[in-house]
Amino acid sequence: MNDLGQILKSQRKKKHLTRPDVYKQIKIHPRYIAAMEDNDYGIFDGMIHARGFVKIYAEMLELNVEQILALWRREHGYKFEDGLHPERNKNKTPEIRGQRLSFTPWNILAFLGFLILVAFFGYIFHSYKNYQGPPRLDIYYPEDNMVVERSLVDVTGKTDIDSTVLVNGETLLLKADGTFATSVHLKEGVNTLSIVSINKLERKKEEILTLIYRPEEVTSEVEDLIEQHNGQEDSESDEEDDASEPTDSDNNEEISESLE
Repeated sequence: MNDLGQILKSQRKKKHLTRPDVYKQIKIHPRYIAAMEDNDYGIFDGMIHARGFVKIYAEMLELNVEQILALWRREHGYKFEDGLHPERNKNKTPEIRGQRLSFTPWNILAFLGFLILVAFFGYIFHSYKNYQGPPRLDIYYPEDNMVVERSLVDVTGKTDIDSTVLVNGETLLLKADGTFATSVHLKEGVNTLSIVSINKLERKKEEILTLIYRPEEVTSEVEDLIEQHNGQEDSESDEEDDASEPTDSDNNEEISESLE
C-alpha cells in the first residue's frame, strides 16, 4: 500500500505537473510540496499548518480530501504534540504554567522608577497649579459683619506655607503648617479689616472683613446700685433737716421764759 507522500507524488505526475507548476496554481512553495511528498513534516510550524497544506494540495490534485486527511492523521498526526511538530518542540522554550508575572530585579527597579516618575510629575503639576492660581486663604476668626464689645480682636487663619500674610498692611509670621494669628485694635463704630496672602509669583488673595465695635454698656444691675446709693444720700440729708427744726416743747419753753 502506498503511503501519503507516494499518493500525492503519483497523482501530480499523472497530471503532468511539476512542483513549480503546482506553486503557480496554489501558491505553496515547492519545498513544502517536496516535504509533503517525502513525508517530512518537520519544516511545518504546527499541525494546523501541515494539515492545511495537505488539504489544499489534495484538492488541487482532485483527490478525495476526507480520505487523504484521514490517512494523514494515521501516518503523521500522532507526531504533533500540542499542535507543534516534535522537532519544533525541541527548540521551544518550556512554559511555566501558572506564572504570568516574573519578579526579577530588573522588573522591580523598573517599577520603582515608574513610581518615582509619577510622584515627581505629580509634584510638579501640584506646584504649578498652586503657583498659577492665587494662594489659599482661610479665615477662622473673626467673621464678616461681626459685632464686638472689646476694642482688641484676635485674627486667626491659615494659608499656603510659602505665602506672605498681611493684616491691614502689617506682615505676619506664619507657623510651620501655614497658620497665623494676631490682634488688631478697633475704633468705636465700623472698622474694615484687610487680610492679604501673596505667594512667590506675586499671586494674591484678599479678604475684606467689616467689624462693628460697640463698647460694653453699663448693666441694669450697676444702674440699680447707683440709684440705691443716691437714695441713701437723700434720706440722710432729710434726717439732718428734721433734726435742725425746733420741736413744740422747745417753743413752749421759750414762751414761758418770756412771761417771767
